[in-house]
Amino acid sequence: MRFLAIAALVFVANCGSAPPDGPPAVTPPPEVSTEGAVVIETTATVPMDLATFRAFLVDNPLIGFLAPVDDLAPPVEARVLDGNWPDAGAVRWLRLEDGHYVIERILENELELFRYQIWVITNAAGRAVEQIVGEQTFTDVGDGRTRFDWTYAIKPRNGLARFFVNQRRSVFEDYLGGATDRMAEAARADANGS
Repeated sequence: MRFLAIAALVFVANCGSAPPDGPPAVTPPPEVSTEGAVVIETTATVPMDLATFRAFLVDNPLIGFLAPVDDLAPPVEARVLDGNWPDAGAVRWLRLEDGHYVIERILENELELFRYQIWVITNAAGRAVEQIVGEQTFTDVGDGRTRFDWTYAIKPRNGLARFFVNQRRSVFEDYLGGATDRMAEAARADANGS
């Protein structure tokens, strides 16, 4: 019987949900936490010094390199709701290609570190995910090159949700890894004057 209950909950968690009619209301974010999170990591090294690479990302935001993977849709519109983007504390919503939304805020934005928190998610994943803490680090590796590391800590709401998130790990890896690869390719082309 317990197996059937779990199977039913997993089925419900995997079912799609209709997008909302408009942007969701901003709710107070949970305390930032990565305890118990499912962690996704991706990395790339680009032929740009640290300051040049960060300027490249201002002109070519990373969200522009996200592409659909399975049922994960990329952002198509962003609207700042509070503060000045990309200053720490700024909040914005992103409308996804499938009509769903996420709300995120910047936790830190320094030359070598960019951290943010996503806590409002209107698609089916929002039922399983309490929050996502993203961290991008930028490391000068010499010879005019910068290593970019992107960590995505997906914190499930509970143990059953953790199972759901773990089942989707490869989708998240492809979503973030593909964006990182496309961004790095564009940075290399920019550095080479292509």
